Amino acid sequence: MVFLHGAPFKYQAKLGGLHKGFVYGVGFSPDGNHLVSVGADRKIQLYDGKTGEATTEIGDGEHSGSIFGVSWAKDSKRLVTASADQTVKLWDVEAGKAVQTWKFGGDNVSVPDHQVGVVWPSGRSDGLIISLNLAGDLNYLIEGTSKPTKVLQGHNKAISALGSGKTEKGQTFWTGSYEGRVCSWNYETGLGSVVEGSSHTNQLTAFEATSDRTYSVAWDDTLRISDHSSNIFIGEATKLTGQPKGMGEFSTSTVLFIYHIVCTLLAHW
Repeated sequence: MVFLHGAPFKYQAKLGGLHKGFVYGVGFSPDGNHLVSVGADRKIQLYDGKTGEATTEIGDGEHSGSIFGVSWAKDSKRLVTASADQTVKLWDVEAGKAVQTWKFGGDNVSVPDHQVGVVWPSGRSDGLIISLNLAGDLNYLIEGTSKPTKVLQGHNKAISALGSGKTEKGQTFWTGSYEGRVCSWNYETGLGSVVEGSSHTNQLTAFEATSDRTYSVAWDDTLRISDHSSNIFIGEATKLTGQPKGMGEFSTSTVLFIYHIVCTLLAHW
């Protein structure tokens, strides 16, 4: 930890040996009296916000994975941390204890549910906390509630395909990115959600939708089908004979897949 004082900012002090490994997050409390640092060693280290002197360490053994993010409440008495152990923890700084924990991804190890960022937005009265996971989802958390009140999902890779259609939920759009993620978007709300299940493993190239299903093709050379009502991929993937470049529907029961030069006709009911 290197402390600069200013402006203009000049070197003031350097503290070493408090963390073992990388420091991933630091933050001053809103009142300026405290500073906190977190890192790969799972430590939460507090400092005097005026002098930079290390004061105390809290939460020893609470997180079982690297701590990637930290943020203060506006009262400067509480803070929140996000960790690779798939949890977000709310801390009483004076007591040095976690007062609430949100766990994501169940009891199994789920790499996409590693919590890699967190913010406690200032200027709000509802206690909203927002965490970010490795998959790019934003979890809206409220103190005292055990589950997110909202989860915003989308893409964190380049979008390579777009489709639209009418479903029982209204006008819906589908987007696919080059790593194989597929999201459905509600036109009225503007909210997106990941299509769950066994997704594509390479760049999406095209979508076609019927009243209850969406067909997608990608450069993993497969056709996959998702159900609108459950927003889940269903059945087994259909292996294609070449790399799909596009797709078009010309009846309610037949879908046309187009490759580099040749065309393949498949029927689905």
